[in-house]
Amino acid sequence: MLVRTSIVLAMLFVVGALLAGAAQPGHQDHHAPKATQPGAQPTRAVNDRCPIRGEEIDSETPMRVWRGHAIGFCCPGCDTKWDAKPDAEKDAFLSKYVKVAPASPAVELARRFQAARAAGDSTALDGMFLSDGKATVLHNGGDAGTWEQYRDEHFKPELKTLGVAAWRTVTETETPFGAATLVGQTVTLTSGDGAKRRELSAAVTLVVVNDAGTPKIAHLHWSSRELKTEKK
Repeated sequence: MLVRTSIVLAMLFVVGALLAGAAQPGHQDHHAPKATQPGAQPTRAVNDRCPIRGEEIDSETPMRVWRGHAIGFCCPGCDTKWDAKPDAEKDAFLSKYVKVAPASPAVELARRFQAARAAGDSTALDGMFLSDGKATVLHNGGDAGTWEQYRDEHFKPELKTLGVAAWRTVTETETPFGAATLVGQTVTLTSGDGAKRRELSAAVTLVVVNDAGTPKIAHLHWSSRELKTEKK
């Protein structure tokens, strides 16, 4: 319980420090989050042709930011089609225009976690967490116990309800904190078709530590809410 409480307090301290830093324009904090996909939109797109239609981009059409770079489109509607593309396709398109820096070990682990969770691969997930009950989980603000407890009591039952889900990354940040790294993601999940279609928004925070040279998840904070449910 002491370890679990310490992790939560550490996360709250980081959030408080970041908010304090944001209130002081002249202050620079070496623990400030590094946005791998920042919310602030650059003023110029890196591409000259629309990734959807292949036509010349229109400056009046809203852009999207991916891995810190603005993507332009030729007309309204192409931006939402871009949103639906898998992350790998977005990365492939962006790489035609800029050199995308490789993800840090913590961010790479977070992306593998996202892919394994979307696929419902609990075996792969087990290998990403500290073992033997050392990793803890908060689920929608409540203590869900160890990763093993959360896997059996929340993840597996949820998988039976949702099935395999399509994930879309909305934002991604990385914050060094002592010997650990906090990786924050906001994502949308879509599963099912027609009357069974469900769409959720989720905020995920992973506390990643070095475990004998291998990055492992020491703590997961998962919060989600339903966005839309289609009914007959």
